[in-house]
Amino acid sequence: MTSGPSSTSRIRVLSIPAGHDYVRHAVGPAVGVEVLADPVLDPAEPARWWPHPVLEAAERPEMLDCADLVHVHFGYEHRTPGQVAEFVAAVRARGLPLLVTVHDLTNPHEPDPASHLERTGHLVRGADAVITLTGGAAPEIRRLWGVDAHVIPHPRLMPPEITEPHRRTRLDTLRDQHAPTRAPRTVGVVLGSLRAGVAVEELLAPLVAALPPGTRLVVMVRSDALAAAREPGHARHAAAIELDRLAPAVEIREHEHLSDADLCAALAGFDALVLPHRHGTHSGWLELCRDLGLPPVIPAIGHLVQQWGPGAASYDPARVTAGVTAEALTSELHSALLTALDGPPVPPRAPDAEDAAVARAHGELYRDAVRNSARDAYFHTGRPLSNRRLVDPAHVSPGGGH
Repeated sequence: MTSGPSSTSRIRVLSIPAGHDYVRHAVGPAVGVEVLADPVLDPAEPARWWPHPVLEAAERPEMLDCADLVHVHFGYEHRTPGQVAEFVAAVRARGLPLLVTVHDLTNPHEPDPASHLERTGHLVRGADAVITLTGGAAPEIRRLWGVDAHVIPHPRLMPPEITEPHRRTRLDTLRDQHAPTRAPRTVGVVLGSLRAGVAVEELLAPLVAALPPGTRLVVMVRSDALAAAREPGHARHAAAIELDRLAPAVEIREHEHLSDADLCAALAGFDALVLPHRHGTHSGWLELCRDLGLPPVIPAIGHLVQQWGPGAASYDPARVTAGVTAEALTSELHSALLTALDGPPVPPRAPDAEDAAVARAHGELYRDAVRNSARDAYFHTGRPLSNRRLVDPAHVSPGGGH
């Protein structure tokens, strides 16, 4: 095997996407790794990475230029299963290692899980290494596709300089026994853009009934999404009707797109956050709650409860669809709210140590994948691949990551 061009080479990772908070914390600090920037899709909105053009590599193979490895995280739901299979074939034809992180076995934004599973199956079966976030998801991946996944926990979502002031303020308030009790306490729900996987009609009324005394509910929703949903015939028209029915007894807080800082400031005003997911596997919202020290009330779907860990306050959103009475859901929500509101503070994170451990695990997988790819190329052809720079991970500089 021929080593890389010099001892200072880094593994150039084409991450789909690169410009996401998860990737910045999970991979960005990795030693000897350079995460290539996402292509600029719109100069007026340079941070937007979706739809990611690298997923069109079958039609645009030049998108794979300059990379030593491709790592797919998410953002491929707009491609058909056949197109995803063609993407995998294009990566393999170029001789690039492919890694896949299975964030979602059930896409939280799609009502039908079948297409997402088919797309994800093409990626998993074609990958050199598969990663997932919890020990509960790994056996599912093995059962579905016969592939063993590496379990690497989700790191923090937001930078500590944004979240730590809010977390410390919350902790100081909880510790100060002489501080006046804030009345009423506030429970929040974030509905975002009212996507298909967000519960409204079946959740909010039981949640209102479940509120402990001296507690109020605030529902955050994008103003453009709510305005659109008020139109008859809209897929979420029933949700808009329910939100309008609940107001003004419930504060419906309409808002435009929020920056990270503004979102954290809004969430910091809550004493607990109810996640309204109908389905899903893992959730970045849980990590944001952990960043902020904000106790969540978690739907018992996928592996969200395991992702949070011991002491999770949870409810089963399937109770309504299974025909169980709203009273039973209300009782379960009431118990979960008490656990979240009256339980011990959320344990603090160790952001630098967490990021370093997660990045180190990614770096090791990247080096193994590049080493194996170079070895396989040599054994099959008798010479290194000529269409890309090959980096010998043993000769990667120990300098800091990208």
